[in-house]
Amino acid sequence: MAENVLPEKGLSLYRKVRNALLGALTAVAFVLAVTPLLAIIYVAYDRGKAALSLSFLTTLPGGFPVGIEGGIANGIVGSLILIVIASLLSVPVGVWAGLYLWDQSHTPLAKATRLLSDLLLGVPSVIWGVVGFYVFSTNTGYGFHWGFSGLAAGLTLGFIMIPIVTRVTEQALRDVPRSYIEGALALGASRFQVVRGLAIPAAITGIGTGILLGVLNVLGQTAPLIFTNYYNTGIPKNLVGSNGSVGDLAMQIFIYIHEPSKGLHVKAMAAALVLTLIVLLLDMGIRLLAWGSRKYAQRMG
Repeated sequence: MAENVLPEKGLSLYRKVRNALLGALTAVAFVLAVTPLLAIIYVAYDRGKAALSLSFLTTLPGGFPVGIEGGIANGIVGSLILIVIASLLSVPVGVWAGLYLWDQSHTPLAKATRLLSDLLLGVPSVIWGVVGFYVFSTNTGYGFHWGFSGLAAGLTLGFIMIPIVTRVTEQALRDVPRSYIEGALALGASRFQVVRGLAIPAAITGIGTGILLGVLNVLGQTAPLIFTNYYNTGIPKNLVGSNGSVGDLAMQIFIYIHEPSKGLHVKAMAAALVLTLIVLLLDMGIRLLAWGSRKYAQRMG
């Protein structure tokens, strides 16, 4: 009996030490992962808190240099406009393409589409900006001749989002257990019923994450906007034509931080904090929608 007790105690001690070590390593990894975000929030708040107020969020920039007075309402409204336009293009196309790549993954066309989608993920944003300029903005040559406008910028950002949404959607659908799909088909469900009632609800969290990644990617873009939109200190009355450009928080921060005025530097850091909080709210909103969709699918199932 004594010979069997000692190894068990030794093994128990080994497991406790191993678990404690792995727990400590996990805690260190968590701290290292969160530290950059906390540093961004701290620096932005510390250097921009003097400009933070309700009027900063609700008034338009003014004075000379432009922005020394007023707030960032134009940037908030413009950023939301660009996100909506980009999402209206990229979400249906990206999710549909991801469904196709998942459902027809063995076909040559799906393999070629996946290769091209992966290549698009590596295209620099400045190239997308040049393409958007010639396709949507320029008034010479071919294209739509929309000028510097919110619609041109939003569609360009939408094309940047498409490969991101496509890739993550396909991967999310691949994570759905194959036995679920085969079981539903064996019970007589059609392919459309399986996709609508099983695959998409099971992968909705991953799909939402893909949409969020796409939105976050374009929310901080400046290079494509220089070629297709640039910047507007007011609220746009239309989204096409010479007066169709919109404000944008990322561009606003970029412009303010390059001005010699220290007051604009403070406002740039305050705007950076606001942009970070918008990202956080979008993240929480998409996760809440994904959670609600899963609960609804469980009740319907």
